[in-house]
Amino acid sequence: MASIQLNAGAEQVDTVAEVSRLLKSVPIEAFSGAIGGPTVVGVLTPLRNASTLAAKNVEASYAGLYRKVFEQGLVKGWRGCGKPMIAGVPQFTACGPVYHLCNQATSSSTASVVAAATIESLFTFGSHRRNAQIQFNATRPELERIQYHPLQQLTGAGFVAHVTRNIFAMSGIRVLSPLFGHRLECLPGMSQLSDRGRLFTIDLVLSGLAASMSMPFNHIFSWSSCTPELDKLSYRERFNASIEFMLTTYKTQGLKLFARDLAVRVTYASLLFSGYNAIEREVYAISRQR
Repeated sequence: MASIQLNAGAEQVDTVAEVSRLLKSVPIEAFSGAIGGPTVVGVLTPLRNASTLAAKNVEASYAGLYRKVFEQGLVKGWRGCGKPMIAGVPQFTACGPVYHLCNQATSSSTASVVAAATIESLFTFGSHRRNAQIQFNATRPELERIQYHPLQQLTGAGFVAHVTRNIFAMSGIRVLSPLFGHRLECLPGMSQLSDRGRLFTIDLVLSGLAASMSMPFNHIFSWSSCTPELDKLSYRERFNASIEFMLTTYKTQGLKLFARDLAVRVTYASLLFSGYNAIEREVYAISRQR
């Protein structure tokens, strides 16, 4: 009996050791998108909802948009977060591991950003459009509410704007930070920060610049998501309608509205990408220690 118990114990030890070896052989950095993506997307849901409302509400101020987001209670600010969080896995897998694979293959950060952004949109366009429609319907009376976009439909009105938005937004941490990050280290207070704080601040500033370039395309995407009649138009007609929307909106409302929309976009996107990149760095650091 004692020998049987010893053999069983030895088999358990061998099994644990085998599982441990298998876990160590898994490249943990491949899961950086699955770890970081849902985290930042979920936490920043109210900021994304404010950005969505901005495309259809030209009257509210910057603070007024957030009052709209939270007017039914604090928890309601995270309305519609579930599907974008799930989509955050492929979204930031594209932004992270897929980007790095493309960059290794092409040695071109620009080409890799374009490839990763396109893959990201194919996986996330449906859920992002659905989230925009949920937030839009929550602020409208029943007769003004729109039908939801089918999640299985990978493209539609606003898809090109979605891809272009992602290209510009992603370029903050993938193109601008590697090229110009060292030039920001002379800014006041940077020398007082830890390495983590310094890298996060650089990403935050340059992601803010990238976000400002992505703002018009994000605005067109949000507006397209909540304008279902666009789905019946040709690509040329959608393009013309989008240009007319942008020109008419800012011609009528002026610089004040443009500044509000820019602030809303920069607030969300700069935190989204700098937050993700901070998590990715931690995941890679853990991987190197294994």
